[in-house]
Amino acid sequence: MPVVGIIAEYNPLHNGHAHHLEHVRKLAADEGIVCVLSSNFVQRGEPALLSKWARTEMALAAGADLVLELPSAFACSSAEYFASGAVSILNSLGIIDCLSFGSEEGDIDVLKTAADILAFEDDDFREILKSELDKGLSFAVSRQNALKTVLTGKSGQNIEKAAEAIDQPNNILGIEYIKAIKRFNSNIEPVTIMRKGQGYKSLDRTSPFSSATAIRHHIRELPDLRAISNDPFLKSNMPEACLNILIKETESGRHPIFPEYYSDIILHSFRNMPAENIASLPYMEEGLENRLKRAAIESVSVDEMVSKVVTSRYPASRIKRIMFSMLTGMTAEFLDELKSNGYAQYIRVLGFNDTGRSLLSQMRKKASLPIIVKPAGYKKLDTLAKKLFEHEIRSTDAYVLGYRSPGQRIGGQEYTSSPIISVR
Repeated sequence: MPVVGIIAEYNPLHNGHAHHLEHVRKLAADEGIVCVLSSNFVQRGEPALLSKWARTEMALAAGADLVLELPSAFACSSAEYFASGAVSILNSLGIIDCLSFGSEEGDIDVLKTAADILAFEDDDFREILKSELDKGLSFAVSRQNALKTVLTGKSGQNIEKAAEAIDQPNNILGIEYIKAIKRFNSNIEPVTIMRKGQGYKSLDRTSPFSSATAIRHHIRELPDLRAISNDPFLKSNMPEACLNILIKETESGRHPIFPEYYSDIILHSFRNMPAENIASLPYMEEGLENRLKRAAIESVSVDEMVSKVVTSRYPASRIKRIMFSMLTGMTAEFLDELKSNGYAQYIRVLGFNDTGRSLLSQMRKKASLPIIVKPAGYKKLDTLAKKLFEHEIRSTDAYVLGYRSPGQRIGGQEYTSSPIISVR
């Protein structure tokens, strides 16, 4: 039986995620499931609804054996950086046989067809991509159009499906995972299952497999958070153990967290930050710094600021990643440095059960990156790895400012948090 890797946000963990974990358990049996989990900021450019520690508890409760951190540098990033960061961690462990993920397509061969073209872009593809970008389209749309153009005229069922697959968010991430596996020359085998339930961005609440987006919107709209414990929609869409963790975190005064909780600090920072400093943030283009600064001056919330900057070329997710990159102290230069040095620089343990403990023992013999179990261990890292961990410290210090109870917002929590140990 293989050791299976999963890359996830669990924002929050719902029935669709539980279905995937149950499917993977049939593959992994007693060998184990290793989950690389997004840190406190997520790929859509937002703070996670719940902290990485609460979501680690959920992952372990739902069937993961070992949970590792995807640092905020990669977690709150474009699909390519997100996937490359996560795959670099799995590849470094020395124990992972396959990577399992959900997709709208459900056919790994179709996704591999698209990944083969995108992993090593030839001159024709790059020329078409540049032409699409010159039209003022976003990178994602431009790349979709370029791929479709390259595939046009080629025959085969997978070719036609591949051109369509890149329109769907989970397919896109899956393709990025396969690309990363190819670029790292990894022996990890990608496998996919058809995503069950509503679409990634769907707000439909009539199904027991509603999306994480719908669940977050539902929680945000509750007039009284004390109603979470008896909410029929949440009870029907989240595993009981995971809902209980959400209830516990709500009662603690920490969660749930939403982007607007950071409006004041983000608006203040962009209003006062020199334009050249804004220009040094990731995902920037010439002139965008002026749009961001002007929008910050004219807005009273994060949502309003985003709406004033968004265009067909600059989608909301990109603008939000820029905002929260600023909040956590990330720069384009540092992100490029991480990319040039293989992305991940260490393996951070967030939680484990008995099976996970055994996997951790195997990793200590086979891993190609240093393993951090206790936060103090980061001080022994090399310069770049230490710099990445220090960015994580700053990210957590920024994240906790969104906690609902002021008494919970103390800094330095990265130093005092230990891995979650689950006993089943």
